[in-house]
Amino acid sequence: MSLIAELKRRKVFKVGVAYLVVGWLLIQIAATVAPQLNLPEWAPRLITFVILLGFPVAILLAWVVDLSPDGIKIVGAPLGNKRIFATVAVLVALAVGWYWKGQPALQGEGSAARSIAVLPFANMSGDPANEYFSDGISEEILNVLARTPELQVAARTSSFSFKGKTEDIPQIARALKVRMVLEGSVRKQGDRIRITAQLIDAKSGFHAWSQTYDRKLADIFAIQDEIARAIGDELKVRIVGAEEGGAVSAGTMNLEAHDLYLRGLALWQRRREAELWQAIDQFERAAAADPKFAQAYAGQALVYVVLPDYSARISYAEAFARARDNAERALGLDATLPEPYAVLASLADNERRRATSESLYQRAITLRPSFATAYQWFGNSMMSAGKLGPGLASLEHASVLDPRSLIIATNRAWILITLGRYADAKAVCEPILEFAPKYAGCLEMTGLADLLLGDLDSARSMLDQYSSAFNPSAHAQVNELINAMQGHGDRHAIASQLASSGLQSASDPTSGNVFLPNSIPMLLVLLGEQQMALAYLEKIANENSSDLTSWAVMPLALAQVRCDPRFVALVKQLKTTDPHYAKVCGGQH
Repeated sequence: MSLIAELKRRKVFKVGVAYLVVGWLLIQIAATVAPQLNLPEWAPRLITFVILLGFPVAILLAWVVDLSPDGIKIVGAPLGNKRIFATVAVLVALAVGWYWKGQPALQGEGSAARSIAVLPFANMSGDPANEYFSDGISEEILNVLARTPELQVAARTSSFSFKGKTEDIPQIARALKVRMVLEGSVRKQGDRIRITAQLIDAKSGFHAWSQTYDRKLADIFAIQDEIARAIGDELKVRIVGAEEGGAVSAGTMNLEAHDLYLRGLALWQRRREAELWQAIDQFERAAAADPKFAQAYAGQALVYVVLPDYSARISYAEAFARARDNAERALGLDATLPEPYAVLASLADNERRRATSESLYQRAITLRPSFATAYQWFGNSMMSAGKLGPGLASLEHASVLDPRSLIIATNRAWILITLGRYADAKAVCEPILEFAPKYAGCLEMTGLADLLLGDLDSARSMLDQYSSAFNPSAHAQVNELINAMQGHGDRHAIASQLASSGLQSASDPTSGNVFLPNSIPMLLVLLGEQQMALAYLEKIANENSSDLTSWAVMPLALAQVRCDPRFVALVKQLKTTDPHYAKVCGGQH
């Protein structure tokens, strides 16, 4: 008798078809009912796995169990046994492989379980104007947690990028590379506040801890620390600073100052010119309400140190002076704040005080081990010093802490461009442009990488989009540049236009220039204007006090000028190191 005939006789085919029909119905029912019963996200998948695993078991039972009029018999039939058992083993392996392959790519047990993202708490106050308050509460809890060395805390930029989105907790955890997720809600009514918080283990889908706090608004500072301590107890880590009470984490017991500070934080996070100026106003008002509120001065310092990169309304020199004053005042009030150290480190880097800058960044990171911005700025500082390898490593760690940060991705892409890794620079920006297609920084980096790869049509498209997003007055400049590189325009004319651009002209909406000082020398070399590139580098070195000047000498694409004595002298003037000199110039002097 053939194997097929034996399978039919033992009703293996009928059993298999019947099992698949019933199994499919059960899977559909599980998918429908699970949300209604508030089952964890993994429940339908586990049910599907059990049903899949049961299929080869049913096939095996149909083969070995003979249902005859005389009763149930266990039969042995050498014919086909090996093939049946082999098929069953393959089906079991496929079911197990499907299940484990689809598990959330979360970090494993032990210390990896001590990774957490704090999602923005939902605003349940019924007034959209209170959104800043619920966001601010979430961010302050995040900052308390980020002080703890044993915890890896996803940065605010990344965790808040899921605000208003429909992704489930395991999806968010995979994107942020964390195991635990804290979510909650805030209801603020008059002098009362209700905060609900819940800690979810994304691997199991279960709530590890939850609590509702119904208190007076004045208790907000204590509530934040209570939540942080509860998380620490659950993850078996000591939350640095939270055990001393609300004044430590909040910095003020003045409700008006605290409210203004939260408004300033929300504006600072947007990183746009108008919002940055508004943030300064809110931080100044917070400091006026409580002159001893250290975070209010730290907030001003953070804004001023980046403001001239976004606004031509203030010079680098004036902005940096204000940043220093506020950072020093903040530290005078509270020497445990990490932000002022990061600001002072950035200022030291701009002044070419490399060793001092590095020490200050290390101090900021020690105070807040999950401080993504400190790792980002430190990576930029290493790049300014010509230490491209360590710089890239620091920026990559910043990306681990803040994987959806737009500016960190831009900085990573730029350091990869300086290394000549143009395709890698584009790869860093690809996922960013998927969820932020109009983000100027990555449009610029992708366009520059395309230029350096020789893909001029793609470069035109990306740089035109960059101009639309950052400075629409520069559309003509972008087209003239690409036309010249394609041999259809006047190379010298567009080079002269680029070389005459003011240091902050890219952020001037009437300038007609969209390129920052660190990329212009590279463009001049690409246009064949080596002497003009050297002259431009010398000009910005004498006029610009930001680290963009040091960035400008780093690209490998400057190979045609980097052996020139003028370039060598410029590197020395900037108190940095040319990372490409030995490779490009060899024994030249």
